[in-house]
Amino acid sequence: MGKLSRFKKRYSTPVLIQFCGVLLTSTTGAMLAPFLIIYLHNQLGGNLILSLIIVGLQPLTEIVLTLIGGGLTDRLGRKSIILTGLLLQASAMLGFVFAESVWLFAFMYILNGAGRTFYIPAQRAQIVDSTEEEKVSEVFAVISTLSSLGMTVGPLLGFLVYSFNPVFTFGFQATALSLYSILVWLKLPETYPETEKDVSKSSFTIRGFFSHHYSVLGLMVFTLPISFFYAQTETNYRIYIEELFPDFLLMLTIMTTANAIFSISLEVLLVKWTERFTMKTIIFISYSMYVIASLLYGFSDSLPLLILTVFVLTIAQSIGLNHLLRYVSALAPKQNRGLYFSLYGIHWDISRTIGPLLGGIILIHWGGSSLFYLSAILIAIGGLGQYIFVGFVEKGRTEKKTVGLEVEV
Repeated sequence: MGKLSRFKKRYSTPVLIQFCGVLLTSTTGAMLAPFLIIYLHNQLGGNLILSLIIVGLQPLTEIVLTLIGGGLTDRLGRKSIILTGLLLQASAMLGFVFAESVWLFAFMYILNGAGRTFYIPAQRAQIVDSTEEEKVSEVFAVISTLSSLGMTVGPLLGFLVYSFNPVFTFGFQATALSLYSILVWLKLPETYPETEKDVSKSSFTIRGFFSHHYSVLGLMVFTLPISFFYAQTETNYRIYIEELFPDFLLMLTIMTTANAIFSISLEVLLVKWTERFTMKTIIFISYSMYVIASLLYGFSDSLPLLILTVFVLTIAQSIGLNHLLRYVSALAPKQNRGLYFSLYGIHWDISRTIGPLLGGIILIHWGGSSLFYLSAILIAIGGLGQYIFVGFVEKGRTEKKTVGLEVEV
């Protein structure tokens, strides 16, 4: 009880509610995620390209709605937008239970994408609203760890449920999202005061927008290779692995579970350990690990190599993704936190829109190994660009602080 009490005191009520919701939905989501592309692939008669086009509709929707979602959470507050996002996702999961035609599958992917567009920036903005700056990376790491905790049992349960009846996995996720919505509606406080909402009436220009928000847009661009890599692991790798292992469903389950176990054991510790490093050092370590992980994905044809691949990937994402989110929160003006998390998150949407189809073409013509070797090259280029860009941003932040001190004096 002592550890539980300290845990409750360390984090705010909104953060604790997010912890509960993430643990619940990640468990049921992990039941579904490893098998979703396989289910769609089978439902569409083995048409890989059509399957990947439909999968790309969700992130395409997120790109279109990103500015709307981020702007709304900065004007209307966090709670209502989080609730809207969860209910849209729950409706999409319920729709998958009854979907049989290509058009219904496409609509449910679009609906789910709209829900994620609203939910994710609002959730992240609320975390920053209610967390001390020095704890932001830690909270994101704990959320990721709780997601991993859900994934320790989710894939195995999903394997059993999918083998019995695939549509039940959608039903479990719809139920979890609905319960999370009820928790948000009844218990989640609003964390964004009315007086701090962005009520700016200034005219909008594309040039002004890019010049004002260049820092987060640059971070987004140089994170694209990482999300492109994830787009392949979430879709094309699950087709490629069928060629490597006769029991590929079991291998996918083992990989997902191993990733969860490594994350639970290491993620928070790695984040806390790397807090002392500069952002440029964190970028170098993380992108290097991603390059190695991508190469390993290309030739891992045995269970020990798969476990090693997952271990390296855990190090990469634990160090990189959590600190990048913290860095975005540090760059964001208080009145634009929702917008900044939306803008940064576009890299996932771009990669998940074009990545599966582009990767599928490479997979068909040149094979899975070539796909992941190409991903490694792109990550190396992105890492170099991110390292240089972060140095540029840090130099600008230092100069602003210096000017501010001189004005005060």
